[in-house]
Amino acid sequence: MKRYIALLLSILVALWIAPQSIAAPKAVTAGLGSIYTPPVAAENYLLLGKNVIYYNNVESETADILVTSFDFTNTQSWQLKIDSGADEVISSASTDPLGNIWLVGSASLLTQVETATSNAGIDNPDGITEDPSPALRNDLNQLALWKVSQKGELLATYLLPQKSVPLATGISVKNSGISITGILENKPFFITATVGGLFGKVLFLGSAKTEINSLARSEDGTTALYGSSSETLAGKKLMGKRDGILMKVSKSGSITSLVRSSANGASRGWTSADSVNLLSGYVLTGAKSEIAITKFTSTFAPSWTSRYAGIGAPISISGGGYSYLAFTSKSAIAGVNGWKPSEAGLIVLTFNGKGLLQAATSLPGLVTPLNLAYSRDRGVLGMASSADGSVSIFTLVSR
Repeated sequence: MKRYIALLLSILVALWIAPQSIAAPKAVTAGLGSIYTPPVAAENYLLLGKNVIYYNNVESETADILVTSFDFTNTQSWQLKIDSGADEVISSASTDPLGNIWLVGSASLLTQVETATSNAGIDNPDGITEDPSPALRNDLNQLALWKVSQKGELLATYLLPQKSVPLATGISVKNSGISITGILENKPFFITATVGGLFGKVLFLGSAKTEINSLARSEDGTTALYGSSSETLAGKKLMGKRDGILMKVSKSGSITSLVRSSANGASRGWTSADSVNLLSGYVLTGAKSEIAITKFTSTFAPSWTSRYAGIGAPISISGGGYSYLAFTSKSAIAGVNGWKPSEAGLIVLTFNGKGLLQAATSLPGLVTPLNLAYSRDRGVLGMASSADGSVSIFTLVSR
């Protein structure tokens, strides 16, 4: 009897300590999204409520910037051409909590026409007149900020001269101010500005071995930066061939924390991030190429993560309680039925708040994601290029 009781107890204990079995997530079937031709030539766009704000660089006598707004019915609301008479180039854009549009890029000083030498007192029997000398082009060596209203009015222009051409790569705007990242003198830099256009000091973030691909400013004035690095930063040494990095910079411009995402012998990098710390990036281990999506806490601790076979630079965004991942895939994806591409193609995966796969959307003919945005009024809107380089807009809803 004692033996029987002991055996029964051992079985009960074993059952109690065994992990609870959880049903594997159900597979999803890849659906079709909708693809559209942009209504204007555009290099990129923003979502502002129901409106899509497209922007691109145009060439005339000088380099200018064209910003065009379209409403929900795809009707043009307004168009703004930024042309000061000097060269201006936009490289990134964002909106602030009040709905203003902020553009960042580079600009040159107003060109000056060479003064012609006076011919007074010189014999000119044939009456020949010389054509005025062409304008002298200046380098785009000024970091430039343009503030545009929701109605398409240019409200302000702010310039900060540099010794060389600055290439702004990102901008994030809150009521507390503006954060900008870019490349200057072949090194990644970070700078802040007030909404009134008063710039802070340039902070260099390592050398050319470091890349900053995304940023998110908080209302308290701190900024989170995301990218990759193959050098020691903030005292944190390289762990893989190249590590993904998550960095926090204080309001005063000092690095307060840095976390490295690494894998043995692998190259990792975060290529996209949003304001709620949803990150996506690449993981390269030998000949194996994967795409990672990870949700982090405010202290850069991972909440959930997933990896998929894929190539290139993925883009992710959060919205409406879901997370979205756009990337280039060349093979079948576990948990996604109906996706067996014969060549590289774009796919968008949808996850719930716990990181479980909820849906997959294919966009035939598109290959490389260029942007992914969400607004409560429009849902998800993306931009991607095809194999021939042409650019299209897409949604996750089938026509």
